[in-house]
Amino acid sequence: MRSMVASLWAVLAILLVPQAVAHADILDETNQKIESSKTKQNTVNLTTVEIKQLLYEAANKYDIPAEILKAMAYVETGMKQFDDMGNPIVTEDGGIGIMQVTLTDEELQAKKIDKERLMYDTKYNIDIGAQILKEKWNWAGTRIPKINDQNPNIIEHWYFAVMAYNGLSKRNDPNLPHEKKPYQERVFDIIRNHSLVNVKSIPSFEVEYSDENQPDIIYFPVKQYTWPQLNTMTTQHYKAGDKVYTWNKDASYSNIRNGVDGAVILKAAHYTPLEIVGGPYESAANPYNHYVYYHVRGNGIDGYVASSNVVKGEVKIFTDISSNEVASAVTYLSLKGVINGYTDGTFRPNDKLLRRHAAKMLVNELGLKLPNGYVPKAKDMKPGDLGYEEMVIAEAYGLMGQGGNLRPNEYLTRAQMASILVRAYQQYYDTPQTQKTFADVPQDFWNYKDINTLAYNGITVVDTFRPNEHVTRSQFALFLKRTLERKEQE
Repeated sequence: MRSMVASLWAVLAILLVPQAVAHADILDETNQKIESSKTKQNTVNLTTVEIKQLLYEAANKYDIPAEILKAMAYVETGMKQFDDMGNPIVTEDGGIGIMQVTLTDEELQAKKIDKERLMYDTKYNIDIGAQILKEKWNWAGTRIPKINDQNPNIIEHWYFAVMAYNGLSKRNDPNLPHEKKPYQERVFDIIRNHSLVNVKSIPSFEVEYSDENQPDIIYFPVKQYTWPQLNTMTTQHYKAGDKVYTWNKDASYSNIRNGVDGAVILKAAHYTPLEIVGGPYESAANPYNHYVYYHVRGNGIDGYVASSNVVKGEVKIFTDISSNEVASAVTYLSLKGVINGYTDGTFRPNDKLLRRHAAKMLVNELGLKLPNGYVPKAKDMKPGDLGYEEMVIAEAYGLMGQGGNLRPNEYLTRAQMASILVRAYQQYYDTPQTQKTFADVPQDFWNYKDINTLAYNGITVVDTFRPNEHVTRSQFALFLKRTLERKEQE
């Protein structure tokens, strides 16, 4: 009864007090429970939140992605140390506790592992399981294959170590038919479904059974695989001060909440830049949630986001951007190396855009180079002028300069922007099947066709286009991001 009350208070702590304080209280209470549960006479079942926290701490201690250790504990025992009767879970093959540590008494003694603690101390069991997994990880390049540079922060790189944890035997050979998926495949499925991380499938690999005395044991003739597509980084080990941006594989936005498991206060667009200021915090809303939450701040944002909805990256939170949509577009283009801010930490979103600046962004994004032997036609620029190279490249590819001059230091109008974008990305735009009516762009306007193309493809969404106004830096960022998103879909 006392343990049930303690468990209820652990959950209520998350709901009724500030999140950071609740997190600390859970840790204190968990440690107290652990100290009181190290003997057979004093077994205590921890809450799922407390168990997930212990798994996270062990993963952090041994440089293992928390997603992996949580998934393994779930596959092994459903994240339980004890059965419904309060007895330690011990299987017929000798697997003990939450991590199903399966060693002979001789092996336990050789490794100086306390069997009694392994049975009754959840934290100890998790720690030993993490140690064993790390031992298998260190086999890479010898007993098991090494994947790429064997980066411990990349989830897929742990594939063979996870396999070895359960046993390098036929039951875990994915090349053979099975009634139940091999252990490591089930672990990766749990990561996908419960941590909501889009772990990639492992390509086929070679195995052999070369020991006549142990015909079920797997050996690997190839000790190194280069699979560059296997690059899914853990998202549960970010720290305060880390910069991240939003990304959600299942939706066009990421939920920002008012607390851990709290109410949604914002649906942030992809690539919204944020700074982590607290966490990670375990979710208490659902025992199947293996992801964590971070306290984050950004352009007018102060809330909590799930680890599955953010990616660490070299992003900037510009002090003078108030629009989340603009912040998203600028981050997106910045990550592609297309756009930058100023050294004073500002982006100056409302500044008008010079033609040479537009040319530089487009040339960089398209990866254009000056054709050999090309002779510039425009007479209003010479070598050494600011933006000369990019402007000449833009002329060579027909993006600018069609009127005979490049006019590098003139501001770009919205109508000119439309024509330049259509020339640069026409192959990614659908041919308009309708003609949009604009309040200020008649159908006989000099480039109505280009403006209509942008409207038909969702690049502009206004009824009043303002064709003769100058383009601002933020407007161009929005138009270019929408265009490049179409390009990525091809």
